[in-house]
Amino acid sequence: MKIKPAYLALWIGLMTMGWVQAQLMSAESLVKIKTVLSVDTVHPGSSFQVAVIGEVEEGWHVNANPPTLEYLIPTEFKVEPMDAFTFGKMQYPEAMRLKFDFADQELDVYEGRVIIRFPVSIGGGEQPGEKVIEGTFRYQACNDQICLAPVTQEVRIPIRVASLQEPSRPINSDLFGAVALDQSLGGTLGLAETNLGLLIEERGWFLTLLAIFVLGLALNLTPCVYPMIPVTIGYFSKQSEGRTSRVFGLALMYLLGISVTYSLIGVVAAVTGSLFGSLLQNPWVLVGIALIMVALALSLFGVYQIQAPNFIRQKVSGDTGGGVLGALSMGLVVGIVAAPCVGPVTIGLLTYVGATGNPWVGFWMFFTLSLGLGIPYVALGTFSSGLKKLPRSGVWMIWVEKLFGFALLGLALFFVAPLFPAGVVPWLVLALALVSGVWLGWLDKDSGGGTAFNWLKKATGLAAVAIGVFAVIPATPGAAIAWQDYDPALFDQARDEGRPILLDFTADWCIPCRELDRFTFSDEEVISAVNPFLALKVDLTHFESPEARPLREQFGVVGVPTLVFIDVQGREVQESRVVGYLGPDDFLQQVKRALGS
Repeated sequence: MKIKPAYLALWIGLMTMGWVQAQLMSAESLVKIKTVLSVDTVHPGSSFQVAVIGEVEEGWHVNANPPTLEYLIPTEFKVEPMDAFTFGKMQYPEAMRLKFDFADQELDVYEGRVIIRFPVSIGGGEQPGEKVIEGTFRYQACNDQICLAPVTQEVRIPIRVASLQEPSRPINSDLFGAVALDQSLGGTLGLAETNLGLLIEERGWFLTLLAIFVLGLALNLTPCVYPMIPVTIGYFSKQSEGRTSRVFGLALMYLLGISVTYSLIGVVAAVTGSLFGSLLQNPWVLVGIALIMVALALSLFGVYQIQAPNFIRQKVSGDTGGGVLGALSMGLVVGIVAAPCVGPVTIGLLTYVGATGNPWVGFWMFFTLSLGLGIPYVALGTFSSGLKKLPRSGVWMIWVEKLFGFALLGLALFFVAPLFPAGVVPWLVLALALVSGVWLGWLDKDSGGGTAFNWLKKATGLAAVAIGVFAVIPATPGAAIAWQDYDPALFDQARDEGRPILLDFTADWCIPCRELDRFTFSDEEVISAVNPFLALKVDLTHFESPEARPLREQFGVVGVPTLVFIDVQGREVQESRVVGYLGPDDFLQQVKRALGS
């Protein structure tokens, strides 16, 4: 049968229309949408973040925001206004630039997972209960050949507003970087201003763990760890029995002992969600750490010799099984001894782990850190004859050990300094500096190091004395930020008057807090930029106290230092929040962002 051209055209048109209609009907299913929050519950007067996640079907893409060309439909999320809720600027992901057959130029698009984030602030008067944020997700799906009609999906985001008495824990840290924590991982690696969550998101877990491993290697340069090296080598040199393979196996067990200590620290930090530094508000903990430093110092002064406990040596002198247990126990001891010294360096890591609340994150991060700390011991233990190459003999090395001893005493003083009145600490520093300087430079009569060594001794002594003298010289008063102690009345008054507010959550035991005061807050440009703000310091030295807990929960503070900016409308500028140390230039950028300039 012959089909007339008109009927054929009509049939093709109907089929084409049906195909297109089917594609349009299924366009909504090409992007599956879900939402997540940065906290499990929210408090009145607090801020949090929301992520809207669109999973784009494989083989399809949606236009970026902003799109490459004006007439293209951007992917966009809009929220409906709500009483007592303030929504911040949408943060769209970085686009992919791809070439398609239907376009003459490359286009900015999203493929796979599309994550749109935005901050939310809640008014202080909002009542507890279940709330729903409503919004719309609009996009246009395309593949290499066609583009479907734009689609708008309704989105409902349930949240629970809780009373201040209920805890609020950060969640979904893989998306929010543990509430955008800017943590100091130690200046040794140049990561002091690196956002750990952002590092994970942008570089992936492999490079993040590699950076943590390198940090672990660097921790071997700390004074607490160095005295353990001769102890370690002395232990393994007695276990060789002429077999390198046996010593290597024992060294691995030794490494396992170190790893157990630090992995447990990571898991506990994740489960408890608490800062390592929060423990340092306990005077007994401070004194205990200082006593460990003093004990190590006395061993370097030759008062006694550090060696493995009797039960370990008894195991070692037994059969192979005992040797294995002894090596494991020795590793545990080294991990415990080194922990107080490396603790300040790893505060940022502990804070991140505590904020995630994920034990697996804590385990793998601190297990990797322990590998970096322990692998040099495996090498030294396996090749124990290398001890002879270490600078342990000679008059000059005895003097160096005493130098390390005085350094450890200084570290002990550093830990207990918060227990003394501020005016007393400089005089304690002077006393220690005078004793160490005079002893190292002149009273130490050991000779045999040569003329250059004698000059080095005197120069070191003079430097120590100079440090002590400078410690008690009053600093020349200069320009400073007009900080005031936090007072709810001052806070409410400034908010009612429409004045911006800067809150500095700090603590006496917080090392980065001192760096902020010394380097950032003393900068003239920073002082001038902060001048429009009411600057309030919130003391969280007693981190878990009944007075500190409500403020921490109200502002979502999981670590110190935390700097919170409140704008003229009385809302937190979430994008400007700072956690950890920032240098003057970077801090100025946060201030400008908070002021909207």
